[in-house]
Amino acid sequence: MKIRGLDSWGEGHYGASRDGGKRKHLGIDIVNHVNEAVCAYENGRVTKIGYPYNQDGGEKAFYRYIEITCTDDTRHRYFYVDPLVQVEQVVEKGDILGSAQDLGIVYPGITQHFHWEIIVRGRRIDPSGYIKQR
Repeated sequence: MKIRGLDSWGEGHYGASRDGGKRKHLGIDIVNHVNEAVCAYENGRVTKIGYPYNQDGGEKAFYRYIEITCTDDTRHRYFYVDPLVQVEQVVEKGDILGSAQDLGIVYPGITQHFHWEIIVRGRRIDPSGYIKQR
């Protein structure tokens, strides 16, 4: 697993500056290839498949995300993934959730990746630390 380093669009580590310092990156960006399989990092149930951006028909409207909820109510979100799973489907660690979408269409020159965030008791935590705990 490699976290996206600095490119023309920023960095992919947890807490990286966004919007000129107005906000922080609340996940990590895992480097991958377009159409590469994205797998679950934990067992759980698919609780949402959504769109990370406004659905006003803009150029970002086709990007998707998948939310997996674990038995302890921890939620894992995988952004920029074309889903192969359905809401309410039970998944196990390592199961394929979908394939990586092409970020270069909207963000020319960005390092291809998917965004992964974890929410514990309503608070986003650093997924890289979570991996080390496991």
